[in-house]
Order: sequence, then structure tokens, then C-alpha cells
Amino acid sequence: MAATVTVAIPVYKRLTYVAQAIRSVADQDYPAIELIVSDNGCNGDAVLNLVREYYPRPFVFRQNPTSVPIVPHFNQLLAAASGDYFVLLSDDDELAPGYLTAMVAALESHTGAAAAISRVEVLDEQNRVVASTADRPLPPRVMRGPDWIRRWGHNQHKFVCFTTNLARTADLRAVGGYPDFDGGNGVDNALLVVLSIDRSIVYCDEAVFRHRIYDTSFGKSVGVSSLARASRQFLAFLHQHPVLRAYARQHPHEWAVCRDAITRVIWTTYYGRWRQLYRGRERYIDWLKAGFALPFIPAYYRRALPEMLYSLPAVGTLARRRLPAR
Repeated sequence: MAATVTVAIPVYKRLTYVAQAIRSVADQDYPAIELIVSDNGCNGDAVLNLVREYYPRPFVFRQNPTSVPIVPHFNQLLAAASGDYFVLLSDDDELAPGYLTAMVAALESHTGAAAAISRVEVLDEQNRVVASTADRPLPPRVMRGPDWIRRWGHNQHKFVCFTTNLARTADLRAVGGYPDFDGGNGVDNALLVVLSIDRSIVYCDEAVFRHRIYDTSFGKSVGVSSLARASRQFLAFLHQHPVLRAYARQHPHEWAVCRDAITRVIWTTYYGRWRQLYRGRERYIDWLKAGFALPFIPAYYRRALPEMLYSLPAVGTLARRRLPAR
């Protein structure tokens, strides 16, 4: 008898792609699926009606009477899951056909692995694939926790994101579920780190997760202050979570390398969005202040300080005048 997989779809206010997310679960050939759809946006009967229309099997529907923050909502879904395995699927993302079958087979064939991750395809608003894990060298089939963390930290592969993967429900609960970072930024990364640091993960290229990115999607719509707070919380998490503290005591050198790799992901993510996304959104003075929002990370400030300096009108004008003379 096949192990049950809980696929949990948290819904807030955006309903544009919910039907596609639900249909992608309905199209799975895996025989034992528990679908939980949770309305956290006070949408009346709209979400329930979408599930009834697009999902032909039994399902679980839950609705919060008032909205809760995103991380408590994720953890509500983890608490509600009755499946052996757990998959979180955002309300604008999709699972390609065969995803669950391939992922369960991959994880069950490597019993020491903590989770299975898949190929990721990035979709735009018109359902076009605009990027993929396959754009870079593919990861090995099995990676020790510290190995994938180093590969991720040094951008050796195009993992894209870890929002949706497959892990054992009991393991996710045992490490405390999703950590409560501001706005949910980075919580999927942090959870996978804790889950796998002293184990391994499986990369399943036969399974495809379709992650949608557009101007109002979660990653692009988050404010700079929220991302800064979450980045600081993630940095603190690396020193505070009991699983990571225990690993650091047992493997101090290996943990130092992993911590540096994760720190690099945190600051490069913040720097890239601060430099490009927020430069045009924020008032200039607020943008400058946001440049100092991270604690002292030498590599970050070696990049951010020149950016701030040359953004000053007088300095920027002088630099532009000198460039043609070189």
C-alpha cells in the first residue's frame, strides 16, 4: 500500500492561479494523496468552490476565521497533515505530471535522505518557462547535507528555490516546522538546512516543480524592511536552532564552512534585491538606510558601500565625468 502524501496549498488573497495549482495536483498519478487547501484570506466560498470545481477526489478544506501571518499558516497546514509525506505548494505554483510518484520513489530508495528536491522550472504570468534548473549543471543524485549547502552557497547549480519539496511529515514536525521569519522570507531554505544538515538529500530530475515569478509574486512584492528583518532572523537562526547548535559542537569545522555558505546566500539575496529591485521603489534616503540593515558582514559591505557611495549625486557625477578620460 502506497504511503500517503499530503499536498498542502495555502491561499491568501490572490486567486488568479489557484485553479491551476489545484489541477496540477488532480493530474498526479500517485494513488494516495491528501489534498489540503487552506483559505487564509477570508475569501468567503470562493476558494472552496474552486477546489470543488477542479479537484475530483476527496479533499480537506480549512478556512481561518481571520488571517494569520504566513509562517503560522504554513505550520497550521503541517499540523493538519495526516500523510506520511508532506509537500507545500504555493497557490500560484504547479506540480508537473508524475511529480509525486517520482519524488516518493526517490526518497524511499534512499532511506537515509531527509528530503527529495526536484528540477524547478520558472514560469511567467503566461505559463511560459523562462528558466530552469537545467540551465546549469545538474546536481548529483544524492548529496550529504553539508555538500548541498556548499553547492547552494557557491551557486554551483541553479536550484532556483526550495519552496516545494518532499519530506517526511514526522521529520518536519520534529525539527519545529517552519521558522518564524518576518514575512516568511527564507523559511523554506532554513527548514531544509535543519532537516538535512546531518543527513542527505536526493535530487530527482524526473520530477518537475513549476515556480511562478512575476511582479506581484511573493518574492518580488516583499518590502525591503521585511526582507532585512528576515535576513537578520535567518542569520541569528544559524546560531540558535538546537539542531544546528548540536551539529556545530560535533563538527565545528564543517559547520563553519556551511554557515559561511548559508550566510553568503542570505547577503547576496538581500544585496541583489536592494541594489536592483528596491533602488527604484524606495525613497533615496530609505534605500540608503536599507543598505546598512544587515549586521557587519565584510563581503556584503565591500559590495554595498561602493554602491551607496557612487549613488550620491555629487560622487556619481564626478565618476561619470572621469570615465571618458580613462
